[in-house]
Amino acid sequence: MRWNALVFWGRCRRMKAQTLVPLAAAAAAQLLVVGNIAAAFAFQQKPPVETLVTVPVVAEIEQVECVRQDPVPYEPVTYQVPLDAELQSYTEKMCDLYDVPLELAYAVMQVESGFTPAAHSSTGDYGLMQINSINAGWLKDELGITDLLDARQNIQAGCYMLGMYLSEYEGNVNCALMAYNLGATGAKKAWSAGTYSTAYTDKVWNAMVGLLEGERDVS
Repeated sequence: MRWNALVFWGRCRRMKAQTLVPLAAAAAAQLLVVGNIAAAFAFQQKPPVETLVTVPVVAEIEQVECVRQDPVPYEPVTYQVPLDAELQSYTEKMCDLYDVPLELAYAVMQVESGFTPAAHSSTGDYGLMQINSINAGWLKDELGITDLLDARQNIQAGCYMLGMYLSEYEGNVNCALMAYNLGATGAKKAWSAGTYSTAYTDKVWNAMVGLLEGERDVS
């Protein structure tokens, strides 16, 4: 191809002056393309854009459409606990709201009541998370809690208290559990005596480990 172009360029030089300029320009353009192609192959590069076959954009879009997939739906972590789906969903919601690990909330329910919504102790503790009646007043003022034996209200109260103690003690689970179990005053007395874990905190930790390992009853 390069040789034919050079012959064409030689013939152009013998033509009349009025036709030389446009023909020379055409030949020069052809030589430029040919030269670019030769240089491209010499350096093992792709030829200039002018010499490439353009693939329609529509085909590229259709290919993308063919391989497009819908996003994978979010599936929350669930555990084998003896609560119905509605209460499990509500517990997850309260844990998200009050920044409480879901495993911790379930472990407290297991240790406190064995997941029994109607549990009632002789010391005035009620419901799934065994909220003591001494807390009823301020829980009503802050959250509108009126029935500690109502499962949803009890879960909200328990998660709220756990979140409050976790925040107060900078995420220290043992301190939060001791305050939850003994009350803030009782926990401070224990810490003053050098006690930073109890049989209660150990049970809750064991329950959390059991949940993470796929077990339910590790008490």
